Amino acid sequence: MSGTEERLLAYPFVLLSELRDAANEHGYRIGPEEAGGWIFFRSASAPGEIGLAAADGTGPFFLSLMLPGVARALDAQPAAPCAKGHAGAFMFATRDELHAGVQAVYRLSVSLPNFPLEKYENAVAGVGETEGERAQKFRIGQNIFRDALMEYWSGTCPLSGISSPELLRASHMIPWSDCTTDAQRLDVHNGLLLSALWDAAFDAGLVTFDDDGAILTSPQLEVAAHQALGLGKTLRLALRDEHRPYLVYHRNHVWMQR
Repeated sequence: MSGTEERLLAYPFVLLSELRDAANEHGYRIGPEEAGGWIFFRSASAPGEIGLAAADGTGPFFLSLMLPGVARALDAQPAAPCAKGHAGAFMFATRDELHAGVQAVYRLSVSLPNFPLEKYENAVAGVGETEGERAQKFRIGQNIFRDALMEYWSGTCPLSGISSPELLRASHMIPWSDCTTDAQRLDVHNGLLLSALWDAAFDAGLVTFDDDGAILTSPQLEVAAHQALGLGKTLRLALRDEHRPYLVYHRNHVWMQR
């Protein structure tokens, strides 16, 4: 029996199985390894490492994260301390909440800026700069950007609630052609996952958002469109600090204020 296996026996078999299930069912299937009371898992398809722990079989449960960007973005109750070398830890009262937390971490890990950019750079390595090749790069980038936004926004337009992929669009705040770097083009914080009508209105500058996520409309938005967008209801976009510089550009250069 290896040293790792011996240490894992410190967790009762049933509890260890529950922690393993929470990781394995949401993309983290490499492991387990143990250190300092944490059980660690990695993913073949997402960057970073997670650590899981539990007080006992009924909870609370704990999740430790290696990636600082994911730790900042995860909407969960912070806990201390995190695993050595990790950026933060979080506490969950129930198994279901732990599963939801691990799922959210996976989604964030494959959508936050560095991962889509790395995926794009690998995909276009060797592609040249002819007109046709630039069009190919654009298609590759748009597909990667859309996939990242689908993960980041959990496959749902945050304003309409629509989740049919055929009706969802990847909307840039700074348009692709106006971005100065590929990092900007592939940054999920430069994008919103919007239903087709919301995407058209946002892209045309008929709607935008203030720094608190409140909707701003253009005087040019007609009454029928106002009604179709559901603007009679209280709608607000959940934003993070990383979104706001991109929205400033959209308000200043895309939104039709008059």
